[in-house]
Amino acid sequence: MVEQSGSISKAALDLHLSQPAVTKHIQSLEEYYRKSLINRSAREAVLTEEGRLLYRYALEVLRLMDEAKMALAEMSITVQGSLRIGASSIPGQYILPLVLKEFSRNYPEVDIIVEMGDTEQITRLVFENKVDLGLVGNSVKERHLECYPCAEDELVLILPLDHPLAQVEEIRAEDLYREKMVWREIGSGTRKTIEGWLVQTGVKLEEKKGDLELGSTGAVVAAVEAGLGLSIVSIWAVVRPLVWKTLAVRRLKDLSMKRLLYVIRSTQNTRRPAQAFSDFILGEEGKLALDRVFAEIPWFHEQE
Repeated sequence: MVEQSGSISKAALDLHLSQPAVTKHIQSLEEYYRKSLINRSAREAVLTEEGRLLYRYALEVLRLMDEAKMALAEMSITVQGSLRIGASSIPGQYILPLVLKEFSRNYPEVDIIVEMGDTEQITRLVFENKVDLGLVGNSVKERHLECYPCAEDELVLILPLDHPLAQVEEIRAEDLYREKMVWREIGSGTRKTIEGWLVQTGVKLEEKKGDLELGSTGAVVAAVEAGLGLSIVSIWAVVRPLVWKTLAVRRLKDLSMKRLLYVIRSTQNTRRPAQAFSDFILGEEGKLALDRVFAEIPWFHEQE
């Protein structure tokens, strides 16, 4: 400050110190370095050659301190560490990979671990804090759990291409009662949703015999493609079959089967990777990543 102001008294004012205090600090530096830092014979406070050298080093120290402060601040906002995600069948197989591709690009220092299960299993893992958050096909109402819609979904009827109903324009829920069906296992969020909707139309699954039950949506789609029955699955699960035209897809005339998919989190989980992923999938970037999927599927847009 003495170099900038040209006098000890002005430096003292700028530093909000007394003039004797500033003089004492200068004397302490001179004693430490054993060099005269100020030419006291001049009318104004002028640094000696040694003083100017020390001044340049002092400026460099201050610059490095500011640089260190900025680096530490940047490090504090960098999201890193592990992210544990639990996902049920539809979000885990068809939505999560799309979102993780974009998320990993934004957060390359986050290590991601995904555990698959049905909705009940994933909810339990989140509740027990064994995963940071979960993606499931049904809303969850549990103490200490937050539940947010993250994506739209629609359940559609899928049929073998040579099935008689594949040639019918309007198919109703009651038409399924006479058909052999392929279902997901009990505990699946999709299965629960379908059961609830069909019961509203008078179709009770427990009264039907000879149906096939499989443990994954991919297996269900493959079974329908093989001609083993009809099924109702998420539109996400038939994106490729629609493009490849390996099965027929229909909406039921008398039953709207649109739903939401959800992110669930424990209110006690404050880990930064979990918050970053939650913000991402619930924000605009996550929505754009999912919207791209249907951009090139004619059937989906024709049915709107």
